[in-house]
Amino acid sequence: MYKALFYKEWIKTKRVIFLSAIILPALIIYTYINTEQMFRLGGHVQTWTNVILKDMSVLPEIAKWFPLFTGLLLALVQYIPEMTDKRMKLTLHLPLPERKIVLSMLLYGTVTLLSAYLLMYLILSMELRFYYTTEIIRSMTWLFLPYFCGGLTAYLLTAWICLEPVWKQRVFNILTGAGGLYLFYIGAKSGAYTTIISYLAVLMVAVFCFPFYSTARFKDGVQK
Repeated sequence: MYKALFYKEWIKTKRVIFLSAIILPALIIYTYINTEQMFRLGGHVQTWTNVILKDMSVLPEIAKWFPLFTGLLLALVQYIPEMTDKRMKLTLHLPLPERKIVLSMLLYGTVTLLSAYLLMYLILSMELRFYYTTEIIRSMTWLFLPYFCGGLTAYLLTAWICLEPVWKQRVFNILTGAGGLYLFYIGAKSGAYTTIISYLAVLMVAVFCFPFYSTARFKDGVQK
């Protein structure tokens, strides 16, 4: 049964996965060209000075939006079809407990995103080691860790919003989710998130439970 569930999720999300598989190499190539250009025009000394003393990011600005983009898009294509014409009722009638069905759907999306983020991080960190020291790469890790957590949180929040059966409550969820998601994307100096990343991780784990609540409301036929 789980194999059938995962295959159903794959059918819904395969286009987004293929799109991400195109965008990620393009992003990596762009990062390489951008880094090479900085060192060629500014020189090694000036570039390192900008990174160490002026806190210039070693990655282009567009890179931080990849986790958010993939998280939002994956959730939309995974859960909007379920709520169209209330097809989620058919899914919930499978011979599995409701919680296990929702858990399987969430784990599918979470593992897919984690795989993409881990691949992105590994390739970029190996690529940038040719230009920067281990300490700078470690600083880059702390800078981008909130963005990866933000992408996962965006996925879970979007699932929560999509699965909510009442539009009035859904609008409240959107406003609440936007406020919570903002915490992951506050412009801050390198290392600023090191003291609060554990709290953001706790928030992400808490958000993981929200879709179960909306699914229960949907199954019970809540109208307001």
